[in-house]
Amino acid sequence: MAKFPVIAAALVIGCGSGLLPDACLAQSASVSEGRQLAQKTCATCHVIIPNGPASWTDAPPFESIANRPGITQQWLAAFVQKPHMHMLEDRYTPGQANAIASFILSLRHKSATQ
Repeated sequence: MAKFPVIAAALVIGCGSGLLPDACLAQSASVSEGRQLAQKTCATCHVIIPNGPASWTDAPPFESIANRPGITQQWLAAFVQKPHMHMLEDRYTPGQANAIASFILSLRHKSATQ
């Protein structure tokens, strides 16, 4: 759980170049909202934070999903809105789905390619 503040801080610091600071702050808020939603609805099956508590299923950890080649914000947001497996919550608004996708992508390693 200790890694999330570092990730959020990195987003804000990385955005500190002066380019689109409002968009960067919104992204940071979206990541935070996505993490909160994931804790409530996704953590039952997925490991949502690196080195977080193990889940009882073989659902992939969010860090693993974030680092798959070709994963995009748009694809993740659309996937989150579709029922998959025994997903407990499948009625996310587009904003909530985008927030969850932003959180997942915040776990991407810098070396991962899209």
